[in-house]
Amino acid sequence: MGDLVKIQFYDPDIGYENLWADPLRDGLYRVESIPFFVYGVSPGDIVSARPDADGWLQFSKVETHSPNRTLRARSETFGGTNETATELLEVLDKLGCKTEMLRDRLAAINIPVETNLQAVVNCLTSAGIQWEYANPTYDAMTG
Repeated sequence: MGDLVKIQFYDPDIGYENLWADPLRDGLYRVESIPFFVYGVSPGDIVSARPDADGWLQFSKVETHSPNRTLRARSETFGGTNETATELLEVLDKLGCKTEMLRDRLAAINIPVETNLQAVVNCLTSAGIQWEYANPTYDAMTG
């Protein structure tokens, strides 16, 4: 992995989210961050991006989807030194997930292909945590 760069992803409902990516070649990058807000992208995806007039890399499209999935979970339980939250994040880690936290309330969860998606969903649901599919989205999975 080389020096990571930031790529701006734009969604009209949320604005911009910057994700770290590894430059590959010819305007292609491998996403390294777990997105908190944008949909349809996961770590490991190969995306194309081009610099805008100010030099910021702007996401163009996903060129190749990785087999990773992204979920988001929101809960006040995650905050601070809450023992329940710590235990939940440890269970997700043991299941094979990678997590990133935002403001102690929002978890972005990367689920590698070898990790049982249903086990992760069951873990979050049984803990009473609100969660959603971010990539693929629920509509993409059921449509």
